[in-house]
Amino acid sequence: MTQVPYEDGCGGASMDALMPLVYDELRAIAGSFLRGQGSHTLQPTALVHEAFVKLDRGPKRWTSREHFMSTAARAMRQILVDHARRKNAEKRGGSAGLRISLDAIPGEGAAPDITVSEIDELLTELQGVDPRAAQIAEMRIFAGMNHEEAAVVLGTSRTSVSNDWQFARAWLAARLMGAQHG
Repeated sequence: MTQVPYEDGCGGASMDALMPLVYDELRAIAGSFLRGQGSHTLQPTALVHEAFVKLDRGPKRWTSREHFMSTAARAMRQILVDHARRKNAEKRGGSAGLRISLDAIPGEGAAPDITVSEIDELLTELQGVDPRAAQIAEMRIFAGMNHEEAAVVLGTSRTSVSNDWQFARAWLAARLMGAQHG
């Protein structure tokens, strides 16, 4: 696991110091989202660079590698959602959009492919039901974190994260099944 320099107080680690340490990992995560997605203009490198720009604009109060990756996951989620919305607007309301596969999550069973906008809406809805489950789902889906990494970020046990992930996955699956049959 790469050690990332984190500073206490209001400063945070500089993006120049962080980029070489986490760039390859973030690019691999971005590549897994975008691989096999058909024709789209957003490339993994562009997604990572946009995430770094977004992170560089905000406060830099990361306490650990996992905390940084969680923040990066949120930035990539926002960028993907914005990109998908722009693409859909260009198609005048078309529903094709950038799709992600929930099958890409290690150790999980078959799940449908859904658009980034759809998963964003579902995670926002889940946030109202169970904020921690929504945060864990975001970390798993958008940062590729495992249960141990998410537990460190949240300051909880791996078992709690596992239970919350099971709930989030079941909740998302139920909402997706309802949307398909509704």
